[in-house]
Amino acid sequence: MEPSVEFITDPALIRALAPMPALIDAIADAFRDSCTAPPRAIITAPGAAGLLVSMPAFDSSGTCAVKLATLYSANLSAGLPTVQGIIVLFSGHGTPEAVLDGTSVTKLRTGAASALASRYLSRENSSHLLVIGTGALAPIMALAHCVVRPIKRISIWGRTTERAVGALNVIKSLVRDIEVSVVESVDMAVQTADIITCATSSPTPVLPGRLLQPGTFVDLVGSFSPQTREADDEVVVRSRIFVDTREGALCEAGDLLDPLERGVIKREHIVGTLSELVLGRVKGRADPDEITLFKSVGSAIEDLAAAKLILENKRRNPHS
Repeated sequence: MEPSVEFITDPALIRALAPMPALIDAIADAFRDSCTAPPRAIITAPGAAGLLVSMPAFDSSGTCAVKLATLYSANLSAGLPTVQGIIVLFSGHGTPEAVLDGTSVTKLRTGAASALASRYLSRENSSHLLVIGTGALAPIMALAHCVVRPIKRISIWGRTTERAVGALNVIKSLVRDIEVSVVESVDMAVQTADIITCATSSPTPVLPGRLLQPGTFVDLVGSFSPQTREADDEVVVRSRIFVDTREGALCEAGDLLDPLERGVIKREHIVGTLSELVLGRVKGRADPDEITLFKSVGSAIEDLAAAKLILENKRRNPHS
């Protein structure tokens, strides 16, 4: 009898099979387990219509996940997603076991990775979260940060009020007993936030470092190319910097590459990675007043952890 492949592509089912607290722990275990992720391959489609990205990762048993994602910017005008993808999970024997919706998994694991970083880098009593950005990722980032810290207030800022209100309504459906509001001034919100998560597609900085208050944790997840930035120079200069992986950050993180290339900061400013944090090889937050920064460009290790968790939970409850 040939082994069957599970197709798990419904976004609502994926969310149910990957509850945020369990997903955060699964990603921590993956970085603790010496998982490996070869460099991602980025291929330009014929005619430069778009990009195909291949992201593999392996755990210590040989279990493998490969995400295949496309980025077609012109899709936006056609009413289609600009980023689409799937994740294929293979057993340690190389047997295909599952195919998952890559878009849903990517959003969830991105939020979970930032929440994992927050465990080490934000103050334990952080209560005010500022979400900069109003896209599909923004509500997941809000949910993830609320899981690990006692957030009492969420502020949302976006370039248009309409989109900010849309994000607010989604966030309210994900969190309970938390005040959620749209703010007109990002500058005012920055000065009172304990945690700031930026999930934008902005090519130029939207976060002003001069306004950061002592003790702030800055979480940058929107930019994933060398040419784009969400935070200005003063943000990175004032912060102790951590990344998901050095390899990814030093290839794709414009928020760090640009100031590195201009000599504004040096490589020594990158204190550690998620793996080094969970293994205790580097210290997270050193004191209540320091500003900490986590820059994420995404790792296939996170995709692998999420895919394994989702399949395990699906098999425990086959009728889900």
